[in-house]
Amino acid sequence: MDPFTLGVVAIGASGATLFISSLFGKKLNEEAVKIALEVTKYGGILYILQHLQKIFF
Repeated sequence: MDPFTLGVVAIGASGATLFISSLFGKKLNEEAVKIALEVTKYGGILYILQHLQKIFF
């Protein structure tokens, strides 16, 4: 999977999950949401770096 596609899919899926949860009236812990999104972001960055390492080395 293309690294950029991975990032778009991961952010889209997490955003859709949050949106659907809010539709059903669930109260969301904002700190937990921020932590989950940061972990997803840094995981995507590490995946891109691994992909670039394979290209150049």
